[in-house]
Amino acid sequence: MYEDDMDMIFDLPGGDNFDEITDLFDAAATEMEPSEVIFAEGFTLHDSMSAFEIGEPRMDSGMVVETDNKPSFDPLTPLLPRELCWMLDRSFACEMAWHGGNTLSQTVYTLLYVHHLPHIDPEMIRYAPHLHSTRFATEIITVVLRSAVVGLLKCCDLAWRELSKGKVQDTEDWQGEKCDISILEGTPSELAVRMLEDACSWLQISPLSPDDKAALIDRILLRKSLLELLRLRLPTDLQKTKPLILMTRNILRRIRSRPEIIAPPPTSLASDAFDPHITRRLHSFIPIRIVELPTQEQTWDTIEALLQGWETLEHLLASHSLFAWNICGVNLATYHRTSPPFIRSLTQSALQDRNLIFGVYPAIWIVEHYFAETLGVSYEALSHTMRVHWTGTGTFSMKETERHIFTIIINLIKSHSYNPPRRRRYLMKSVLEWQVLHDGLRSLTAQLNIDDAHTQTIVDAVVLTARLWQASVAQEIILSGFQQELYTADERPVAYWYAAQVIKISLGALDVMRKVAPQDTHACTELRFQTDYLTGLQAMCIASCVLSYKPDSRPAERMATNFRKRYKWLFTQAFPSNEEELLLPVPDFKQFVPSVTQLLSFSVADCFASAKENLLKAANMDVRAFIAPEQAAERLEYVHRLSNLCEQLGGSKGENLRWDPSAHPWFPVAIIDPCDGDTQN
Repeated sequence: MYEDDMDMIFDLPGGDNFDEITDLFDAAATEMEPSEVIFAEGFTLHDSMSAFEIGEPRMDSGMVVETDNKPSFDPLTPLLPRELCWMLDRSFACEMAWHGGNTLSQTVYTLLYVHHLPHIDPEMIRYAPHLHSTRFATEIITVVLRSAVVGLLKCCDLAWRELSKGKVQDTEDWQGEKCDISILEGTPSELAVRMLEDACSWLQISPLSPDDKAALIDRILLRKSLLELLRLRLPTDLQKTKPLILMTRNILRRIRSRPEIIAPPPTSLASDAFDPHITRRLHSFIPIRIVELPTQEQTWDTIEALLQGWETLEHLLASHSLFAWNICGVNLATYHRTSPPFIRSLTQSALQDRNLIFGVYPAIWIVEHYFAETLGVSYEALSHTMRVHWTGTGTFSMKETERHIFTIIINLIKSHSYNPPRRRRYLMKSVLEWQVLHDGLRSLTAQLNIDDAHTQTIVDAVVLTARLWQASVAQEIILSGFQQELYTADERPVAYWYAAQVIKISLGALDVMRKVAPQDTHACTELRFQTDYLTGLQAMCIASCVLSYKPDSRPAERMATNFRKRYKWLFTQAFPSNEEELLLPVPDFKQFVPSVTQLLSFSVADCFASAKENLLKAANMDVRAFIAPEQAAERLEYVHRLSNLCEQLGGSKGENLRWDPSAHPWFPVAIIDPCDGDTQN
């Protein structure tokens, strides 16, 4: 075969004008010892091996297959109004996909107009003699589309600034890599808002049809309202939040009430405005992966979730209640409704900024509300009581305890804004902090000389506040394991058994604290609710333990090892020498089988019936008696649903149970035999 024939068969990329250098490398390697490697500066053996890893996406970052080979993108290609509407809708989808944890290069940067902003600047194209489009066709791009892209990038910039504060985890909750692409960091927000307003003004006098005008104006107004929400500084701009949320919801409702804009055909030039392979041309450290953007309905739902997060934060900032913040966080965690990372970061920033609570109160506010909302007794009165009865050495001081309460409460409330696994890990670490606080309060009150029984009860209740909060944290840790599907079938009865023990500790503390809390106070209402609710929850845990227990399922030694690993957060506590002073009992797996054997004599149906009775008593309390009615209403609704589950499980058998966090976060649901009735999913 001749050389020319070879050229006809093998069409090499870049031509075939190559030099043979094999001999050159052989000569260079003659002086090297076996296994010797020469490294380029900053390039290690690990890097070289990673480059040859099978399936490494970055090896193909510059490869363009024939099907992806498209003509050069022309940002000034005229667009139809419906095409522009579709592009604006998909730009929101790109933004919400980024808020969902994808990278900018996979979402927002796929909109090619992001990279062509200078080319659609009206000041630049004014001097383009080659442009033959009509003025109207040009301005719909340079005025309307350009303002929307600027607003999109500015929204990403403002969100990026909040997310980058470190309150949520980069690469875990969100992706902060910018790929050296500007998201208009130096452009004032006011300029972006003014451009969007100018676009609305232009659309109103444009020759478009009324339907096209309304569709485009609503999308520009939606972008403008989101931008104005993102630029708010909470809690300083709290009074502006609610009107903006209402306005944004109205705009979104109008958009969703109209038929969804159908995507243009692949042959349309508008479909070329999005390039999912844009990462191959960007400076990115993340392997290329094409992300499927959310549907338009999912996009609007995500925007609604953002608005719901802003609204919840607005209610919390207006309530100025410690329990409101804690209950709201626990509610969200219990229902497994994790807010978008931006809202979770913004919530933490609004809670505490520069050592001020809600931007107004000093740190002592946390301490005052810790006692007032837990016991119904003011911190000033408690301090006075302890000062009067102080007999210890030195001057009476609560400064150390105040600092500890402030730190542990702030961190606890912030932890509700973590993602579920990180929140659970933090709660495990905080168990020891509550032990330290309890020991500090006990040491302080031990130096008081009290001869009055009522005063002694108050002092005992002060110490028990730490025990109640820690038991609540331990209960969250154990039950959240069901939500995150951490337990095997053999571990479920153990978790229910130990949860029942922890709840018993809470009930003991509540008995003492209810004697102290004045009647007709929010604290008294909360303590009564907790007593009824936890009594019912404990009965449910006992019954669920019996239902899920299967004797001799695994070797006892293996189960004991798993138990110690699962509850290592308790074994690693710095325990006092006297075990009676422990807040939480040291879990002893040897006691599990005897305890469950005793529980097997209980009637499961009676346990669930008792649980339902107590849960209904808690669920039927007047919501107006709670310190945070809006958060309490949601909690009471959940307790009511829990009572309904008791009725379902009361007649079930252990064989027809299914643990599914989407059905219930903590307890199983009974699968009804189709022969007996409708199947419950």
